[in-house]
Amino acid sequence: MREHEASRNEMAGSTLKVGQMRIERIKPDSVWTKIETCKLTTLIAPSGYGKTTMLQEWAAQTDLEVGWMSLEEEDIQRVAFWKKAILHMPGLPLEERKKLLDIIQSASYSPTHFIATWCAYLREHSVAGALIIDDFHLMTNSNELHELTSLLEEMPNTFHIIVSGQVFPGLSMKRLLRQRQVLQITKRDLIFTEEEMESYIRKHLHKEPTEAVVQNIVQQTQGWAAGLQLIHMYEQFQEDYSELQFSNIVVAKQLIQEIVQSLPENERNYLLSTSILNTMHVRLCDYIVGTRRGRVIMRRLKTQGLLIENQEEPGWFTYNKHFRTYLKEMLDMHSTDINNLYIRASVWYENEQMLLMAIQYAWKAGDLDRVKQLLVKEAPRLLHEGRVDQLQEWIGKLPRKFIYQLELGIIYGWVQCLRFQPELAQRHAYMMEEQLLRRELKFSEEEEKRHFADLYTLKSFISLLEDDAKSTLDHASKALIYNENSSRYFSHSVDYNRHDATILHSPMGGGGDLRAVQRVYDALAHTVTNESMFSGYYHLTMAELAYEWGMASKVKNHLEQALTIADLFGLPGLLVPAYILKARHEMEQQGDAQTAKATLHALKDMLTRSNTSADWFKKAEAARTRIAIHQGDTKRIQNWLSLFVLQEPPMQQKSLFEYITLVWAYAALGEVEMAQHYIKKLLPLVKFGHRISAEIELYVIQAVLLYPNERDQALLSMKDALRLSADHRYLRTFWKNGETVRDILNELMESSEVPKKHQKYVEQILAYWSEGTTEQKLQNKLTTRELQLVYHLQLGKRNNEIADDLELSLGTVKVYFHRIYEKLGVKNRKQAKELAAGLDFSDIL
Repeated sequence: MREHEASRNEMAGSTLKVGQMRIERIKPDSVWTKIETCKLTTLIAPSGYGKTTMLQEWAAQTDLEVGWMSLEEEDIQRVAFWKKAILHMPGLPLEERKKLLDIIQSASYSPTHFIATWCAYLREHSVAGALIIDDFHLMTNSNELHELTSLLEEMPNTFHIIVSGQVFPGLSMKRLLRQRQVLQITKRDLIFTEEEMESYIRKHLHKEPTEAVVQNIVQQTQGWAAGLQLIHMYEQFQEDYSELQFSNIVVAKQLIQEIVQSLPENERNYLLSTSILNTMHVRLCDYIVGTRRGRVIMRRLKTQGLLIENQEEPGWFTYNKHFRTYLKEMLDMHSTDINNLYIRASVWYENEQMLLMAIQYAWKAGDLDRVKQLLVKEAPRLLHEGRVDQLQEWIGKLPRKFIYQLELGIIYGWVQCLRFQPELAQRHAYMMEEQLLRRELKFSEEEEKRHFADLYTLKSFISLLEDDAKSTLDHASKALIYNENSSRYFSHSVDYNRHDATILHSPMGGGGDLRAVQRVYDALAHTVTNESMFSGYYHLTMAELAYEWGMASKVKNHLEQALTIADLFGLPGLLVPAYILKARHEMEQQGDAQTAKATLHALKDMLTRSNTSADWFKKAEAARTRIAIHQGDTKRIQNWLSLFVLQEPPMQQKSLFEYITLVWAYAALGEVEMAQHYIKKLLPLVKFGHRISAEIELYVIQAVLLYPNERDQALLSMKDALRLSADHRYLRTFWKNGETVRDILNELMESSEVPKKHQKYVEQILAYWSEGTTEQKLQNKLTTRELQLVYHLQLGKRNNEIADDLELSLGTVKVYFHRIYEKLGVKNRKQAKELAAGLDFSDIL
C-alpha cells in the first residue's frame, strides 16, 4: 500500500513539469478540451512523449474532481486492480468505498453485482469526476478488461475514465464507439510544436532562439518531450549541448549513461542498486547498497532533480519513471547480482513487518522457498481479513509440490475451504494428517502440537461448513487437546468448553445445551473486536439464542452484525443460517411473509453468484417452503414435496433441516402417517448427533399430530420434549407449533404431570397464549421488581433516584432496565415509557 500511495504522489509531486520547469501546453481549442464529453479517453504514445505531464496539466485545469492511479506490476490481478481503482475513485463517500471493497474482496464476488453497485453509487451521489489510469499497458488480464468495459458501458455520462499507456490493450470499445463516447489521443497530439519549442528555449533555457537552433532541436527531437527533459538534465553537467542527437531512444540511453557516469562512484552505485525499487527510503536504500551515507547521497540527488519526494510521506522518494527505466537497463548490463538486491529489499520489508511488500520482492528475486516462508507467516492475517483470492493467486504461482508440504498445505486447505470447496479441502487435510501421523517429518514436540492444532482446527471448520455436528465437535476437541489456546489460523473457532457445549446453535437444525452455549459465548464476547469469520458465527449464535428466548431487540442487534459478516465473507455455512434466521424473524415475529420471501430470494441470488453446491440451495428452498406452510399455501408445499421425493437425499446430519421441513409439510397437508413415519426415522439420528433442539422439535410436532386421536401418547411425547428443554429454556420451539401445544401443556399442568421444578418454565411457555390486552401480555412478561422499576420510570425519575427509592445499587438498576428493554422489545427509556403507559401497577402500590 505504501508503494501504491507513493506512485500516486509521484504524479502529484511533479505536476506540470518537464525536468524542473513549468510548461503550459493545453490550449482552449485543443483535443484535451473534449475529454469531458466522453466516457472513455485513450492516451497512447511511446515512452517519453509527456503523457503523464499533459494529463496532470489537464487535471489542474478541469473543474472535474480527478482521481489518479498508476499501475505497477503487482496491480494487474483483479483484487489489487479494483481495490486501487476504488481507493482513487473521486467523488464517493467513505462508506460506499468500504462497501465496494467488501464486495471485491468477498469470496462470493460477482462482477455483475460489483459493477451494478458501483454505477448505482455514482448515480446516487451524482458524481461528476474522472479517473486516470496511468501505465495501462501493464493490464493484460482479459477478465479485468472485460469488467472495465462493463463499467464503462454502464456508468453515468457524468463520469469519465482516462487510460494512458505505451500500447493499447484488449479493451473492447465497439459499443462505446457507436455511441461516440470514446476520445482517442495519440502521439501526434503530444509532440512539441515549433512555437512551443521557441517558448521553451526562451523561458527556460534563457536563450534567444534563432531559427536555425529551433529547427535543429525540432529535427533532432521530432517533438519528443523526453528530449527537452534530457537537455535540461544534461545542462546541469555540460555547457555545450548543441551537438546532441535525440532522434532515437538509443541516443537518449547513451545520454543518461553519460549523466550517470559523471557522478562519483558511490552515487552512481547508489543510483543503479536502488533502481530496483518502486519507492525508496533512506534506511531501505542503505540496507540494499550497504552504506551509511545514504542520507547525504539522497539529499544531493534530490538537489540535482533526480529524486522526487513523496509529499504525503516525507522520507519516501521515487525516481522519474523514464530515468528509472534506463537505470534498470544499465544495471542489467553490469555484473551485479540483481536477485540479491531483491532479496535484500525483501528482508528489509520483513524486518519492518511489511510482509506483503516482502513477498513481492521475494517473487521478483525468484526465491520460491522464501516466498513460501513469508506466505506461511502472513497467511493467518490474510485469512482473518478474508483476502482468500490474494492467497489463492500466490499459491497458484508456486510449484505444485509446495502445497503438499505441511505448513503451506494447511493454508491451501483453508483457501479451498473458503472458496466453497470443502470436499477438496477435506481431501487435502487428510493428506496433511497422514504426514503428521507417520511422523516422518522431524518436528520438535512443540512444533508437532502446533501443527496438529492447526490441522484439526481446519478440519473442524470444514465439518462446520458441511453441517456435520459430531465431526465438528470431535475435531474441535482434538485441536484443544494439542493447544488449549486454539489455532493461529482461525482464532477462537474452537474456544468453547468441549465438555459443556456442542457446536454452534444453528437454525439448520443443530443446537444443544443453550445455557452452556450462552455461557461460553458470553465469556468470549470480549474477543469479538472486529469483522472476522468468528465474529460472524458468534453473532449468529447469539441471535439464534435470543430468538429462541423471545428477546426481539437482542435478535435484531446480533442479526444485523451477523448479516454484515455473512455478506462480507460469503461463506454458505454462515450466509445461509443468517438469512434463514432473518426470514424466520420477519415471518414469525413481524408477521411479514412477503419480506421473508424476498430475503430468501436474495439468498438464492447470492448462492447462484457464488457458484456454491446444491446442498445450500436445498436448504434455502426448504426455508421458503416453511413460509408456505405458515401461509397455508398447499400448492407450493405439494410442489416442493414432489421434487423432494423425486430427489430424496440421504438421511444424515447435513440434510436434517430439509427432513424436518418434510415432516412439517406432511403435517400441514394432513398426512399424519407419513409425518409420523419420518419422525420415527429421524429421532435416532438426532439423538446420535446430539441435536437437542431438533429432538425437542420432533417430539413437539409428534405430540401435536397425536393429540386428536392418541391423547395419552401425545402427552408422553410432550413430556419428553419438556424433559429435554426445561434446563435450556426452549420457548419459541413450543410457540411456533400453535395452540394445540397450549392445550396439551394445560392438560399436563391440570393433571399434575409436570414436575414441580419445571412448572414455572411451563407457565412461561403458556404466557405466550394468555388472553387479554396487549398491556396484559406485556405485564405477564415482567416480574414484580421489574414492574416497580417501570412504575418509577413512568413517574419520570432518573436511575439514581430509582436506586435510592428501591434501595438498589445504580449498577443493579441499569441491569434491570436492560432486561426490561429486551422483554418489551424497545431500545431506550422513552420507548419503554410509551409502551408501558397502560400497565396495571396496583399490585405493587
